[in-house]
Amino acid sequence: MKYALPTDDGTTVGKVFGRATSFAIFDQTDSSIALLKNDGINAEHGAGTGAASFLADKGVNVVIAPELGPKAAAGLSAAGIKILSAAAGTPLRAAIDAAIAG
Repeated sequence: MKYALPTDDGTTVGKVFGRATSFAIFDQTDSSIALLKNDGINAEHGAGTGAASFLADKGVNVVIAPELGPKAAAGLSAAGIKILSAAAGTPLRAAIDAAIAG
């Protein structure tokens, strides 16, 4: 399973999804975390849907974020990506561990 979390500082869950500075991608197969820059951060329109498409292309199975706009949520759902919630400011690893624990 691959989990994606929006982050602005590389250590905690960011406040926003589509306009986050980057996404932390946790790969459960090897417990690695990669930070991928969000190229859509400055998009005039569709930052959330662009982020959803980007994460789907990266093989993400689960997104953990404080909140999502309706179009981003629809894009993730259409791609078969599960959406979980974590409060902004939560350490990335704590949010991942909580999601895995269920």
